[in-house]
Amino acid sequence: MRQRTDVIYVYDGTFDGFLCCIHEYYYSSFNPVEIICEDEIEPSLYQFVTIETDSYKARKVKTAIENKISLYTVHFLQECFLSCQKRTEIHMLWFVVKGFKKGNDIYRYVSDEDVDFVLKAHRNIKKEKHLYLGIVRFYKSGEVYISVIKPKNRIVPLLANHFIQRFANQNFMIYDAANKQALIYSKNVAQMVKAENIELPEMDDDERNMQKLWKLFYDTIAIKERYNPRCRMNFMPKRTWDLLPEMQNYD
Repeated sequence: MRQRTDVIYVYDGTFDGFLCCIHEYYYSSFNPVEIICEDEIEPSLYQFVTIETDSYKARKVKTAIENKISLYTVHFLQECFLSCQKRTEIHMLWFVVKGFKKGNDIYRYVSDEDVDFVLKAHRNIKKEKHLYLGIVRFYKSGEVYISVIKPKNRIVPLLANHFIQRFANQNFMIYDAANKQALIYSKNVAQMVKAENIELPEMDDDERNMQKLWKLFYDTIAIKERYNPRCRMNFMPKRTWDLLPEMQNYD
């Protein structure tokens, strides 16, 4: 059995790049103790090994996952990849390595640390996606509808199809202020872009007046005696309240 050297994989942050990390594990003598993006490098006692993204290698690994585990597993891993939990990639790598041995039964090994991690990460992502499908709010600025959200995970790609179908004839943008990325939809074309520094346009006067009216309606029908912020937090986390027009204070 060949001797492996403990290293840290450095990749470009794409899913294909992650698949190339799996390929590197099988075709080199390196043992990854961590997988990090290029912009996350910090001083370490371990050697850094840069993994170049190669579409051929990525397809090769994807095919192996489909054949040795299941077709669903590729989709499952793509969603897990959107998690912002620390060490997600290394747990995903060991999940795949173990899955190549166990096949589709890998999902049953819930006591395994890596399996448990990715299953919980996937559940958190699906839960957050469901939450934001219900609370995304748009405001109008010119000919564009804009929404700002602050999810814990990079869930915007999972929201895309829903809103593209709903607003197929409109131009809109969903900006993830927490993870600095945006979905832009215009003229039947959608694209995900990085948005490190972005200045969002202000809402139209008509839009502002409409939001004030909605706030007035919301306050009018509210029953003060039944006000229960703790109960509200059970259905809508407090970190999302500043995204809702009904929770704003308009002058």
